[in-house]
Order: sequence, then C-alpha cells, then structure tokens
Amino acid sequence: MADAATAAKKKGLLVRLTVAPTVLAVVCGLLAWHHASGSSLPTDVVLALLAAGASYEVVAMAGRGETLGGVAVVALASAALAGLGAVFPDAPAARGAARSLVLAAGVLGVFALHFRPVRDGDLARLLAAVVAIVFVGYLFGLLRELGDGPDGAKQLVFVVVASKASDIGGWVVGKTLGRHKMIPSVSPGKTWEGTFGGLAFSVGAALLLFALLGPLPALVRTAPAAGVLGLVLGTASTLAGLCHSALKRRCAVKDSSALLPEMGGVLDMVDSIVLAAPAAWLWAWLA
Repeated sequence: MADAATAAKKKGLLVRLTVAPTVLAVVCGLLAWHHASGSSLPTDVVLALLAAGASYEVVAMAGRGETLGGVAVVALASAALAGLGAVFPDAPAARGAARSLVLAAGVLGVFALHFRPVRDGDLARLLAAVVAIVFVGYLFGLLRELGDGPDGAKQLVFVVVASKASDIGGWVVGKTLGRHKMIPSVSPGKTWEGTFGGLAFSVGAALLLFALLGPLPALVRTAPAAGVLGLVLGTASTLAGLCHSALKRRCAVKDSSALLPEMGGVLDMVDSIVLAAPAAWLWAWLA
C-alpha cells in the first residue's frame, strides 16, 4: 500500500510538472501573438471560453451531479462579461458601461427562470447561478482591462504569470516544508509555509518579468513597484484560492471538475486570477 501511494504521488507530481507548464506556455504564446499582431480578439475569445467553462463548473458543483437550470444563462452571461473586449477593443469606458448592463441582464435572466412555482432546491439553484456570474464572469472578466494599448499583452502576461506563481510556489513550498496549517476548516492542505512561499514566488516572478519586459507605464514603472505589485497579486491569489476552497467544501467536491489530470477543472486553473484581476485593475487605475 505504501509503495502504491508513493507511486501515485510521483505520478501526480510528474503530471503537474508537465500539464501546468504546458498550459502556461500556451497562454503566453497566445499573448505573444496578441502583442505581435496588435489584435486582442483571440485573447478575448479565450477569456470568454474560460469564463463560460469556470462558471459552468460552479453551477455543476453546487448541483452535486444534478443538472441545474440556468446553466446556459450563466455560461452566456459569464462569457459575455469576460469577452467584452471582442466588441469594444481599446474602449474601457464602453466596456465598463456594457459590463454593468450585461451583469444586470445576467442576474435578471437567472431570476426570470424562477418565475414559476417553487421547487425543492430552488434557492441553491438561484444562488449558485448568481455566484457563478459575479464570482467568475464579472471578477475574472476584469482581467481584460489590463489588455489595452501597445503594452496590453505584456501587462496580461505580468498579471497572469505573477498570479499563477503564487499557486506554484505555494504548492512546491507547502509540499516540501509545510508544517503549520493555515485554515484547515477551509483548505486542509494549505499551510503558512506554503502561503509565504507562494508570496515569495509572486514577488520573484514580478521582478523577473519586469527585467524581461521592461517598464509598463500603465502598470509598473520601476522594479520596486513591480515587487510590490507581485506581493499584491500573490495576496489576492491566496484569498481567491481560499474562496474557491470554501466553495468546494460546501459543495463536497475536491476539484471543480476532472478536465485536467491532477489539476482539476477550469476554475481550479484560473481561480487565482479571479481576485488578482480586479486587484491589478485597481492598481492600474490608481497608478
């Protein structure tokens, strides 16, 4: 049994070390094409697809295997919120107005599905749908606000990589040095050592990205600012992970889905960006 468990852990580690870099390389390749071509359309399409998939997983987790009504409305609203750049490229004011309208329409659409006699489980269906649209579609969709202008693709690379570095660092340090549980009632595997390791990875990734990409006037102008933003993104990623863990525990699931081997689903892959995106957007707005 011990040999089997060890073999399973080694296999899981190998899969993670293969899948995660591959996914990250594909994302960076897409953003490199975005930068070279000057067109954000492929990025916007991918953001819309990721939001639709992640929001679907929220509804599916809440249903615990039961097909919940409103999945199409949730996926469509979330995709629209994250994909607004396809309709309004380089037009943040227009996207802001459209985002408010789409959010309102999505929530109203969810409620419209409940203009009928009450059924068992309706409250869970209603709340899961609204949470999916807001938590995934709206918050994750704010990532697109960093994608405008000639440095838009570089800014997206900075935010995505620095945010995901927190996940990678937290997992690596937590697995090797983790001893003290952070909030075991929410995330049994998360440790304080892993959390601080994740923050250190985010800061290090931000400094490395600044050295590679150079100053990004709309986001970071100096190396110290890049390091501070890395810390902000790492903290936001950690909080997003805790929110996701709290959601999964209340849905009695380990992963949002089984799409990616050893890594879970779409939401497991992008959860760190759900709060890192609005944090980066606010940082850029205040800069």
